Amino acid sequence: MTGETMLRVAHVGDEAAMESIRDLLDQLDVASEYVRSEPDEDRYPQTAYFYVPDESAEGVEQALADLAQENGFDAEGL
Repeated sequence: MTGETMLRVAHVGDEAAMESIRDLLDQLDVASEYVRSEPDEDRYPQTAYFYVPDESAEGVEQALADLAQENGFDAEGL
C-alpha cells in the first residue's frame, strides 16, 4: 500500500497481549488497519500484521518495542 508501512508483531502470546497492541495504537491516535494474523485469530502464539501511515511508523515501532519488552513479542516495520 502506498503511504503505509506494514508492521509485523510476532510471538503474540495471548489475547491480552494482542489487546495491548490495539490499545497502544489507539493511544497513539494512529489510523491503523489490522491485516491478518498467522496462524489465525483464535490460536496463540501468533504473528499479527497491521498497516500504519508512513509518517507514524517510526513512533509506532518505538512504542511497540517498549511494549514488546513487557509482553515478550517482537515488533518491526516491513
